[in-house]
Amino acid sequence: LTLSTCLAYVGLYNLKVDEIDEKPFTHWRLFIRKILCAILRFMFFVCGFFHVKIIGKQASPDEARILAVAPHSSFFDALAVIIMGAPSVVAKAETSAIPFWGSIIRYTQPVLVHRNDPNSRQNTIRQIVERSDKNESWQQVLIFPEGTCTNRSSFIPFRPGAFLPGVPIQPVILRYDNRMDTVTWTWEGLPAWKVIVYSLSQFYTNRSEEHTSEL
Repeated sequence: LTLSTCLAYVGLYNLKVDEIDEKPFTHWRLFIRKILCAILRFMFFVCGFFHVKIIGKQASPDEARILAVAPHSSFFDALAVIIMGAPSVVAKAETSAIPFWGSIIRYTQPVLVHRNDPNSRQNTIRQIVERSDKNESWQQVLIFPEGTCTNRSSFIPFRPGAFLPGVPIQPVILRYDNRMDTVTWTWEGLPAWKVIVYSLSQFYTNRSEEHTSEL
């Protein structure tokens, strides 16, 4: 994680905050993104996520510009972002300030939602629409349409952001198949450190992703 953070800082060197969102990364910055994915995948492997069963096939950016991923139940869902090649994540702005992970999140060129800004909703929609343009070379946009972490017992109503651009969307279903659930993390549940300790105490954690036909 430390190595990934250092690489992210190298890739973001000499870029102002507003410049990160101006245009897609290319050349050496894009190469660093691929290296980050490889390193973080190894990190998750060491943490017990040995194998991720993938059902179906991830759509290309030409086929589906947006990936709608659900249910969102854990910070371990970051593994889905890594496996799918670090698409731009729609996330609350506070995540970009998290130690270590903040710089890595910024390197995905995320669409950040500033919840205290009354204009944030319109700005977020505008960014999603811009990145959904096939004439641009942006990577896919990954959205957790529920907008928060749940306990995976059922879906909660989806936010409309993923559907407003009117472009094809590929739904992605996440599952954790372990007999004992140690990964689920909600605001009113176990604290994050307990989730990490309990999950690391298991020999391995089963994980699957199902890529369904695009909508």
